[in-house]
This record gives sequence, C-alpha cells and structure tokens, in this order.
Amino acid sequence: MIRVILFVLLAAFMYSCKSDSDYSSSNTELKDAETNEQDSNANDKSSSNTINDKDADTILAPATFSNEGFDSALKYELLLETHICNPNYSDSVTDGSVPCSAKFFRFFEYNHKRTLNDAFMLQVKAGVNNYQYRRLLIFTRERGKLILVNGIRGYLVSQIKRPNEIDDLVVGVIDDLGSDTYERYDVLLRYKDGKYQVKEALGDLEGPFDSQELKNRATKMIKQRIEEKQLIF
Repeated sequence: MIRVILFVLLAAFMYSCKSDSDYSSSNTELKDAETNEQDSNANDKSSSNTINDKDADTILAPATFSNEGFDSALKYELLLETHICNPNYSDSVTDGSVPCSAKFFRFFEYNHKRTLNDAFMLQVKAGVNNYQYRRLLIFTRERGKLILVNGIRGYLVSQIKRPNEIDDLVVGVIDDLGSDTYERYDVLLRYKDGKYQVKEALGDLEGPFDSQELKNRATKMIKQRIEEKQLIF
C-alpha cells in the first residue's frame, strides 16, 4: 500500500496524474463506455496522440466491436478453441459468460510469418466473464494447440511493423488506483524471447511523455507498477 501511494505521489509530481473523460470515475461509467461506440472511439483518439499517426508502418486499432458477425468462419472456430465464450449461451445464463460473437470479441494479426490460425490477438470487451476491464489476449499455436502468450488488462491502440515481421504493439494499460479512480498507461511492447515485453512508456491520460528523460523515468515506474499488479502477464 505504501508503494502504491508513493507511486501516485511521484506520478503526480512528474506529470500531474489525474483521470479525464477517457476513463470515468466509477465502475458503472467505465463499463458503459465499453458498450458505447462513441466513447470507445474517443478513447482511441486520445491514445493515438502518443504515437505518430502519419507513420506508414503504424496501423491504428479502434477498440470497436461488430454487430455484423465475424467475416470468416475461422474466427468463430478459433474463439471456440480459446474456451472464452459460451457457444450454448441463452438469455437465461447468469454466470457472466457471453455468446461467441463479434459483439464481444475482435481479432488482430501480429505475426506476419504465421497465419491467423496459428497466431492472433483477441480484444475482449469489458464485462465478459464478469471481468470489468477490456483485455487483450495474445495467442500462438504450438504443437497443434493454442497457447496464451500474453494477457493485457487494457486494449490495443496500434501495431507497428518490424523487420522480423512480428509487430510492435502500443497498448493502453488500465490501472485501478482504488476509490473509483483509474489511470491508463500507453506503453510500447516488443516481442522478445517468445512473448511481448514492455519496451518503453509513451504516455498516460495527460498525453505523451514529451522528453526522453521523462520517458525513461516513467518507464521504470510504470514497469514496476505493471509487474506489481500483473497488468501484463
């Protein structure tokens, strides 16, 4: 608890940490934002301020979900294989599970050396399985079985092409500070030794970290916070 308080105080000193309209001050409002397309798009517009939108090698990833269904049967089959959804869902279900639907899940590719069947990211809507935050789950196939490479409490902001054909990721990591207060850290992830790891902190709810010195200090603190609370695992 002391370390959390210290973190908040240091963050306030460094870059006036405070919440804004991207993340509401209550759990109810946070969930409502997940089900509202305009709020989701506003979140992503804010997050994209921390990267170069005009970079041809950067692909933005709006955190929206589809009401039209998946564009391929493969995505539905992969979703079933993850066991994260309920193929037998009905309105009478009360266990927090959801249908295997594009309304709750969105697929992204990240490894251009492998097909979607063998490597993909799954953006999961808040509320699925009674988990109140959005999650980004990264899978790869090994010996015929899907393996969870990373789990991230937050959402994908953008993908950046790399020479090794495995994209860097910019993600918005959600941190519950307690007392209905939330923070978001925009961090750069790079694939190394079989999983994604934090490379650098790029910004927070206040905007980008403008200097390299500030990035370095923030990266050290945010890495520690992520590890302590297992915001990326």
